[in-house]
Amino acid sequence: MYLLLSGEGKTDMGVCYPAQAQCDGEQFKAGAMAVIVDQLVELSQGYKFSHLEAGLVGFVAEAGLVAQKSKPRKKAMRLRGERRPPETQYYFENARRLAILAKEKSDELGDTVLAVLFRDADGTASADRGNWQTKVESMHSGFAAENYVLGVPMIPKPKSEAWLLCAAKEKPYQSCAALENELGNKKSKNPLKEQLKKALNGCGSVEEINQMLLDKVIDVEQIDMPAFNRFKQDLNCAVQRANIKK
Repeated sequence: MYLLLSGEGKTDMGVCYPAQAQCDGEQFKAGAMAVIVDQLVELSQGYKFSHLEAGLVGFVAEAGLVAQKSKPRKKAMRLRGERRPPETQYYFENARRLAILAKEKSDELGDTVLAVLFRDADGTASADRGNWQTKVESMHSGFAAENYVLGVPMIPKPKSEAWLLCAAKEKPYQSCAALENELGNKKSKNPLKEQLKKALNGCGSVEEINQMLLDKVIDVEQIDMPAFNRFKQDLNCAVQRANIKK
C-alpha cells in the first residue's frame, strides 16, 4: 500500500523540497500530521511498518490540486443532492482531484493507494467555508464522485495544533474535547499555535514535534477528541478496505 497525502503547509502535513506541486520519497519532508497518519495506519494494520521510513508516501501541495482544473477529465459521477453551497465546494473539489491523482498513482504502481486530505477546519484562510461536519461530508462526497473508496478527510477542529496541544497541555489527554471550541484564527486573543509553543517550552519546530511523536511524548493512541476520533475511524475503515483490495 502507498499513501498519498495533501496538506496546507510544512507545519501540518509537510512540504516538497525543493518546492514543487507533487513529490515523494526523499523530496517529501513530513510534518506532524503525516507522522500521525503513518502511526495510525501502522496501528490499523496491526503490525510494525512505517510507510514514511519505507518511502511509500507521496505528497500533493494544495496548489497541485488546484492545477488539476486545467486538465481534461471525464465527468464526475453525479450524486443525489449534489448541489453544494459555494463555501464547501472547495473541500469537495480538493477531494475529487486528490482521488483522480490517487487512482493514477495506483495504476502507475500497480498497488493500492490510500489518500488523506488534510485541511484545517478554521483559520484566516478558511473561516467562511462552512462548519466542520459539512466540510467532512463534502470531502467524502468529493471522493465518492470519483468512485474512490480509499479517500480520508483529515480535518482538525479548529486546527491541527489542538490535537498536539491535547498531549502537551498541563494535564495531558484530559478534557481535550474543549480544545475544539477554541478559535482557530491567528488573530484571536490566545491562538492555539501560541498555546502549543508555550506548552512545549518554546520547542515547536517541525523536527521537534515529529520527534515527540516518534518518542511517544505525544502519543496518538491517547488523544481523545471528536474530530480526531472521526479521522481515526475513517482512516481505519480505509486501511481495512485497502487490505481487502490486495
